[in-house]
Amino acid sequence: MQDSTIAQVRKPGFFKTSVLIFNLVAAALLLLSQVSPGFSPSRIWFMEIVAMSYPFFLVLNIFFVFYWLLKFHRFLFISAAVIIMGYDKISQLYSPTMFRVDVMPPPGSIKIMSYNVRLFDLYNWSGNQKTRSKIFSFFSKEQPEVLCLQEYYSSEHPKNDYNNNDTIPKILKNCNSHVEYGVTLRKTDHWGLATFTKFPIVGKGKIIFEEGSTNFGMFTDVIYQDDTIRIYNVHLQSNHFKEEDMQIIDNPENSSKGQIFRGSKRILARLKHGAVKRSFQVDELKAHMQSSPYPYIVCGDFNDPPYTYAYQTLRKDLKDAFVDKGKGFGITFSGTVMPFRIDYILHQESFMTHRFQVTQTKLSDHYPITAWLTLQGKKMPKASSLKE
Repeated sequence: MQDSTIAQVRKPGFFKTSVLIFNLVAAALLLLSQVSPGFSPSRIWFMEIVAMSYPFFLVLNIFFVFYWLLKFHRFLFISAAVIIMGYDKISQLYSPTMFRVDVMPPPGSIKIMSYNVRLFDLYNWSGNQKTRSKIFSFFSKEQPEVLCLQEYYSSEHPKNDYNNNDTIPKILKNCNSHVEYGVTLRKTDHWGLATFTKFPIVGKGKIIFEEGSTNFGMFTDVIYQDDTIRIYNVHLQSNHFKEEDMQIIDNPENSSKGQIFRGSKRILARLKHGAVKRSFQVDELKAHMQSSPYPYIVCGDFNDPPYTYAYQTLRKDLKDAFVDKGKGFGITFSGTVMPFRIDYILHQESFMTHRFQVTQTKLSDHYPITAWLTLQGKKMPKASSLKE
């Protein structure tokens, strides 16, 4: 009888201790995920996996905060302190909508759009033959002053109606073009990047990471209100998941344990390969950007969420238009069951973001993103509230 009573007394203490241990482990993992972007995947590749787990560890620690709060226990400060330490990561992940009021950008601001167009659905992945024309209609309606396209394709083949180099400048009125190719086949079919702008182009260049690859960077120098500014357009290394990989990611319940095990190993190998390659690419890009003689803006598909080495390296000393004026999670990639924000518009402190939006038009596996920017020091009319 006495032993039973002692067990009843000790059981709650054991449970609380176990929860505390799990909480300490979760807090340590969250802290590790917050500092992991400081380690290059080229040296410690597994830190990329830890960094990508940040949202999961964040949610887990928020759970512990509420658990201890309901218990009125001071242990809630364990997770709360670590969460607060990584507050900047939360702002990169989510922008509260209640405090953001859309404003009408001032006249003279740059409307800049970045969009991975997935080759304009060249291979009819969507099963809709009108995808390309719908993308063009979208451009015609939006009329950005700067349009940066990734996974760009154009063809001069006489039997191929895909000469986008000619078509897009006609859609964007008074438009200048800067197109660079990573792959060319049959001397007529080209894959690469393209920047179209209504500003005069006075300089251009290409940043090659690897010959024969569609992952590279380019820069376009344009005249904006008597100043020269530089527009970077980049497409970083993809993880190159195959259809069988996506089956494991999206529908693991349809696979056997053996398939899941082999698929997980294959997915980890692809993640490692992509992360290591991106680490070299962003280091090269960052060095090039730091030598820019002009104020610059960076647009592109980084193929990495904001809590990773690639984003944190490129964003250092720059501002993120989404963080400044975005809303919600700002999801830009819709290709899997776990959508991410992997497309960005970054800029130096010399620019100001007035508005940012993600247009959830399903014409690609990415969504187009748009920002309205002005160069600081320019006299601009005061922005007014945007009327619905």
